[in-house]
Amino acid sequence: MRDESAKTEPTMTLGELIHQRTVDLTPAERRVARTLFATNLMAGFDTVAELAERAQVSGPTIVRFANKLGFSGYPQFQKALRLDLAERIDSPLRLYAKAPPDGRQDRVLDRARETFVRGLETTFSNIPQAEFAAVVDLLADKRRPLWATGGRFTQFCAEMLQAHLYQLRPNCHAVTYTPAGRADGLLDVGKRDVFIVFDLRRYQKDTVDLTHAAKARGATIVLVTDAWLSPIADIADHVLTVDVESPSPYDSMVPGIALVEALITGVVVKLGTSTRQRISNLERLREGYTWDDRTFSFDEGDA
Repeated sequence: MRDESAKTEPTMTLGELIHQRTVDLTPAERRVARTLFATNLMAGFDTVAELAERAQVSGPTIVRFANKLGFSGYPQFQKALRLDLAERIDSPLRLYAKAPPDGRQDRVLDRARETFVRGLETTFSNIPQAEFAAVVDLLADKRRPLWATGGRFTQFCAEMLQAHLYQLRPNCHAVTYTPAGRADGLLDVGKRDVFIVFDLRRYQKDTVDLTHAAKARGATIVLVTDAWLSPIADIADHVLTVDVESPSPYDSMVPGIALVEALITGVVVKLGTSTRQRISNLERLREGYTWDDRTFSFDEGDA
């Protein structure tokens, strides 16, 4: 994707590269990064002068920013950005046109296995251990209420995480779609809360806006996104990325589900035997409310 002067892995997206190099950037260069993420990287198509004005930095800062990412200059950065954005905004229709499934039915299972195994290996090898451990610590902290949400296809990942964590620790909630909108789910979100959001490419504006609102209320933001990074990365305290390559025209959820399973495992290990006691208590409650015809009766008005 990048010119040969770039000193980075060719499979790394521009969003991932900026995110990983943030610690090496000066405060002024970080303003450039925030400006890019806030505009879904589109500000990168500005001229040096335009981007400098937008980020409130000098022109040379823009050039140094591009250099620190491994590019020989700003034009090379923009060339890489054009290629990156083409993948970032891919829709199922565009993906189908680029790589339509072949007609061999006997190859479907093999192709699916190869793609999913590769996606899992890429996902887990690209997640920094320290970042994963930090997220597990947040999810395992019983003193901090937890809220999980996602987008059209990723909401089930959020609800799967919440459903498991609910059995392991108290104060776990899912922010779901409601007729009144998801904003109602932020009513009780505060400064001690952890807000984990799943947002994959063709990022949903309502999900981005909801997360900004949670951040404004003081919540710690954990983002699970793809390699191109949701605009939420600009405000997230922690970012975990998953591979979305798929044998079909639709982005794969397999690595995302695997990451959820890994986070659950991490919380179980972190909390130790206390999780077993909570699950035991839950099972006893469920057994106590088992339906029994001899216990329940209806009068005629309920029939």
